[in-house]
Amino acid sequence: MTTILPSDTIFATVRQRGTTLADIRLSGISSIRDILIYLRRTLGTIAGLATIDLRNGSQGWQQRHTVMLAPVIRDSASQG
Repeated sequence: MTTILPSDTIFATVRQRGTTLADIRLSGISSIRDILIYLRRTLGTIAGLATIDLRNGSQGWQQRHTVMLAPVIRDSASQG
């Protein structure tokens, strides 16, 4: 099992249908869940099947995750 330490540098690339949607460098996180939450906020309205490639530059491992992204539903009261 791979671990993520807050001191690690994580490189995340998100692709959908062959198009790179995001290429991000992250640090100060401690789980894959944190990465997914950050990417979800960053990608906003993107929905559908996506591939997330993660590389830990500090520890040397890499992983690929295929995920189904649902569209973000915004609360109409919070849109002001």
